[in-house]
Amino acid sequence: MQNLYFEPAWDKTIAPADREKIIHHFHQQTKQLQSGVHMSFLRNARNHKGELLITVLIHNFEEINFRLDNTVISYNEQGKQPANATFSLRCEIAGNTSMPWTFIFSDANETTAKPQYTIWN
Repeated sequence: MQNLYFEPAWDKTIAPADREKIIHHFHQQTKQLQSGVHMSFLRNARNHKGELLITVLIHNFEEINFRLDNTVISYNEQGKQPANATFSLRCEIAGNTSMPWTFIFSDANETTAKPQYTIWN
């Protein structure tokens, strides 16, 4: 059975309405997906620096822990040039666990390397 986990910083600061949206999305996605690692889009925004913020649910349907370490992720939005960047997470996602996360696509982590994961909007 898949578990939903909020990283402690998220758990302290997330608005109740946002938490409910994530829980709803989690239940919908776990009915459709059953294996592997998937990143399902939740929302996008821009910060004060103009960086692209992409919030996803990372689903780890594997039995073992999942770690992102210098991993290339692409964000694709219909009709726009995809954004590619390299990311490392400071935490592991336990097996059979889904966790919300926001990736920050900036000039500092931009790459032309082939992505290992793609987030679709």
